[in-house]
Amino acid sequence: MIRLLIVGLVCLMTTVPAWGRQSASSVRDGAKLFSEAAVREAVAQLDRIAKQHGFPIVIETVDALPANEGIDEEATARFQKEGGRSLYVLLSKREAKTSKAMAPRSVENKVAPAKLAAIRDAFTDDFRQRRFDDGLRAAVATIAKSLEGVIVGPDLVVRDQVRLNLAGARIVVAGAEAKAMEMGLKVNIAVVDDGGHPMALIRMDGARPASAYTAITKATSAATTRLATGPFPPGTTAPDLLLNLSIQNAASASGGKFTTLFGGVPITVEGQVIGAIGVGGGTGEQDAEIAKAGVALFLKQLGGP
Repeated sequence: MIRLLIVGLVCLMTTVPAWGRQSASSVRDGAKLFSEAAVREAVAQLDRIAKQHGFPIVIETVDALPANEGIDEEATARFQKEGGRSLYVLLSKREAKTSKAMAPRSVENKVAPAKLAAIRDAFTDDFRQRRFDDGLRAAVATIAKSLEGVIVGPDLVVRDQVRLNLAGARIVVAGAEAKAMEMGLKVNIAVVDDGGHPMALIRMDGARPASAYTAITKATSAATTRLATGPFPPGTTAPDLLLNLSIQNAASASGGKFTTLFGGVPITVEGQVIGAIGVGGGTGEQDAEIAKAGVALFLKQLGGP
């Protein structure tokens, strides 16, 4: 029974959910245009609308637009950064402007352009007269009317993904190797994609052959759990040795790769884990330091996380 529970725990940790989760509808009032009561009322109504139609709705306010940036351009950038899955409207306080309603392609295909334009217009009159709560209520009512009869089912593919390529994997390896040489260590370095599939592996001259498997396991564990490797549960200062060994053994018995040793670090870009690096050959702390150096060089050359 204990063995079954451990196997179940490992499966839960290493399995990536098959179904995407929709973010909740919201009114992000960064410019403080609306009263708290109006926001609560609007969010409740937007949630009801979202449940009817199958996608979240987001209304956001900002104090001012970036220099030389139009309202629609800024709204488009924010809409795309969030994944383009919600109906999105942006309002700017200083410029007294409202963006056009941004919508997923599946929604645009089912809603006449005039109806989406009406959402912008619903804010305009009250907004310019500083009747912000009234404008919010009018806009929410218009959104409900504009979306009548529109139902969007779950997306059947994952969009807007970032992928680690071979050139990127080589940069990660190079950064880790340089750090190992600086520390006077001879280690094995493995890089895998987001599913734990090998992309690059080197064994520095003189590194222990046995640590090559360890490096691969660390990388795979970090990629599939989306967490840096280390004693379980993460952050513990007094790990249960028997529990940690049992989890590793259960993973191995089920055909998976999981380790509680330090030295595996996920590679995260734009909030997505796109792969991981694993290092074996030094102490756990040394391996982790070398792995982090590999990720740091990759992110530096990429232009930041």
